[in-house]
Amino acid sequence: MSKKAELRPTTGRIVRYRGKHGLHAIRAAIVTADVDTLDPEGVRVGAVPALDSPHHVHLLVFTPGAQGFFHEFNVPAGDEPGTWHWPDES
Repeated sequence: MSKKAELRPTTGRIVRYRGKHGLHAIRAAIVTADVDTLDPEGVRVGAVPALDSPHHVHLLVFTPGAQGFFHEFNVPAGDEPGTWHWPDES
């Protein structure tokens, strides 16, 4: 397992998100909540979804279009549509 694969995602980190619809485009995203920063009171009152595991995150996904961004919640790690992964090292 690579060192990056062992890292837990944390709030503020840049990741890549593979879209769930259409061409499954890969977009830049920033982690907006992880298991350590998710507000339990927000979850309790229904303002924000819970996270299923330490490797699930809430994301703000950036797009090149006029909208500019969208939110995705409780996103698992992976390479399939609807998942996040670390950027490739160059």
